[in-house]
Amino acid sequence: MRAIVNGKLVDLPNGATVEELRKKLPEIGNDDVMEEGFKGTKPLKENEALKEGSKVWTVPKIVKGFK
Repeated sequence: MRAIVNGKLVDLPNGATVEELRKKLPEIGNDDVMEEGFKGTKPLKENEALKEGSKVWTVPKIVKGFK
């Protein structure tokens, strides 16, 4: 199965979940994983499977600093 992750074509096993995507691409770390679809962009949960041809983006979590 192939999916587009952050603009790059990535080969993944069929039915790969977000958790497996994190293992394959450690550079995304703890970022929120968003899937682009016909109705807009939606966040994916760790146990949700990606679909063939999915367009997925990662967004870093916002971390508040000290004043």
